[in-house]
Amino acid sequence: MENFPEEFARSFILCFKLFDKCNISFFDNNNISKLLTWLRTYYSVPFVLAYNVCLLAYLHKLLIERFHMSEVAYIVSMCLISIQGVIKATIVLLKRSDIKNLIYHLGNMWRTSNLTDKQIEKKKNLLKTLKYFQLVFYWSDIIGAWQHLTTPLLLVLFRTFILQEDCELALPFGSVYPYDPTENWFKYLATYAFQSFAMLREVYIYIGTDFLLMTLSAHLAIAFALLREDLVNVAPTNIKNGFCNNSTDGQQTNEESYVKISIQDFICRHQKLIELAALLNDVFNIMIFVNLLFITIIACFFGFATTVARGIVEMINNLVAVLALLLPTHLLCYYGELLRNESLRIADSAYTNLWYKGDVHYQKMINIIIIRSQRPCCLTSLKHVPVTLNSFTKVLSTTWSYFSVATSIYFDKE
Repeated sequence: MENFPEEFARSFILCFKLFDKCNISFFDNNNISKLLTWLRTYYSVPFVLAYNVCLLAYLHKLLIERFHMSEVAYIVSMCLISIQGVIKATIVLLKRSDIKNLIYHLGNMWRTSNLTDKQIEKKKNLLKTLKYFQLVFYWSDIIGAWQHLTTPLLLVLFRTFILQEDCELALPFGSVYPYDPTENWFKYLATYAFQSFAMLREVYIYIGTDFLLMTLSAHLAIAFALLREDLVNVAPTNIKNGFCNNSTDGQQTNEESYVKISIQDFICRHQKLIELAALLNDVFNIMIFVNLLFITIIACFFGFATTVARGIVEMINNLVAVLALLLPTHLLCYYGELLRNESLRIADSAYTNLWYKGDVHYQKMINIIIIRSQRPCCLTSLKHVPVTLNSFTKVLSTTWSYFSVATSIYFDKE
């Protein structure tokens, strides 16, 4: 990343920090590094699989026996989060080369010079907003994860050594093991460490993939926003047959004053951004579908667990989980909307251009740009449903509907 502009690379720091905790890298250049990365990545797989098997076994035990509904709802939510984390990790590992190419081309096209004051201010504001969202997203989810993992241990230590009470040794998540994890302190702490290690691996990949998608979408939206201003400033000329091929290396001028680009340069950059947006959607459209599908069910179960919680600590944990899940979904939909709007507004910029002063060939090119821009680039769920803020509204509406049905059925039976 040191080969890219600092402001571009800086926005990926938190994202790569999360992936690094899972030993996932995108920029290994030699076979030895690739081998070491592969070994570091997959050494934790047996722990994660064992954790998921024990968790699912415990869920099966809860369903065939009579347990409190709050525990059932909580364990169902944790099982779904674990499954979702495994799916996300699989997609990232399978699409690692595409993600690397996407970051590489975006970095090469990133512009730090030959920008108007309006473009500089626009880029500065969008990067500032991205940084703010990243910090809120990162710390809210990390704090929420550590709260879930440390609360049982802190309560046990407080009741045992401060209040001098005999209490049950509680684990973060119920699981079935071939031994009794609460038999003594050694087994308890070892099992606690095992659950924490496995769950944190899933949390880091869970958050990291959302972080990566959000950051890439933001950079594409910024590139489209800068390109819109370029098109407004394109000067009409008498163009005959000059044209460029469908590739650009994103070269930047060193001139201090803004230099208007030609219509051919604009079209080349526009085509390249469209290709990158399509690649982004190809890589992440399945993951987006999984996100929107699972978040509705998981948030519903966590909300139900909050309603039937057996104590204030359990209620707070479940409520924090709901908020931590909805925040990345909102940010994903926000940047999906931003990417769609910025690519769509290329048509507005084309109409604002002084196209009427150009010749017929120039006017036809502007017309083609307008027609193409009316099919905006956007993130989609399974390449079918565009992801916008309306998607987040539908998620909230569906979650509330499921939650209302679940609570009404439960309390009617009570």
